Amino acid sequence: MATTIETKLKQEALLAVIANELQDLPPLPAVIVRVMQTINDPRTSAQDLNRLISADQAITSKILRLVNSSYYGFPRKVSTVTDAVVILGFNTVRDLTTSIGAFNAFRARRGSTALDREMFWAHSIAVGVAAGVIGRQKKLSSKAQEELFVGGLMHDIGKLFLDQFFPDQYAIVLKLALAANISIWESEKKALGVGHALVSKRIAEKWNLPPTLTAMIALHHQPTSAGEHVQIAAVIHAADIVARRLALGNGGDRMIPTMAPEVEKWLGFGPQAWEAIDGETKRKFQDCQEFLKMAAG
Repeated sequence: MATTIETKLKQEALLAVIANELQDLPPLPAVIVRVMQTINDPRTSAQDLNRLISADQAITSKILRLVNSSYYGFPRKVSTVTDAVVILGFNTVRDLTTSIGAFNAFRARRGSTALDREMFWAHSIAVGVAAGVIGRQKKLSSKAQEELFVGGLMHDIGKLFLDQFFPDQYAIVLKLALAANISIWESEKKALGVGHALVSKRIAEKWNLPPTLTAMIALHHQPTSAGEHVQIAAVIHAADIVARRLALGNGGDRMIPTMAPEVEKWLGFGPQAWEAIDGETKRKFQDCQEFLKMAAG
């Protein structure tokens, strides 16, 4: 009982510190906030979104770089945000815009972090790729499929926050995970009393991220708790395992988690389907170099 009370107090103390540090987390740029608000208005047109995003030339340039990357593989160059919205859909453009904000907010300061940022982003991008592949294999709705890539891309942003604002403590987390051969999530709980998923939830709340994206980044370790968003959270859960199994990037530990039985049953994939998913994930990951450059740069 004493240990339980001590753990609870430790968690509450750290959460109080995290709440203070969250005040120093850069807000999403105003254009991104407006994009997220406007996208939920059924009267919004591709031209409306183009006008909003085009007001920020830096974000416009980055969106077009990503849209024209080999990941999407369009036969002709996409030269305007309007074309990107028409081709990719509102949700994809909204979520790409949000991910650019995340890249900028968590730009690594040289020598100040313990997490290998390049390997971290490679893992996150691989999860996004695998999530898209699984979503198509499972024939999820087009809206869900649009959001899965960015959900995977941002699924571990809580790790970035802990690494950036508590680098010394997070260095201990990473060492413990490797030394004890446990998952980074378990190591965070042991060393800090708080896991990155809860921190991700706090970030999502601060940034007012859409509920679907919040569910994917906050509940991918516990997808059955995601309520109406259980399917997309389950896909991120499975995609994380695929990326780890294929050793694409590194999320901070050497573990390959066991898939939740409920997720495995819902997916219902046999060995051949999983083999196909692995193969397509590896192929499409090779087309994501532009995302990796932007994230790590």
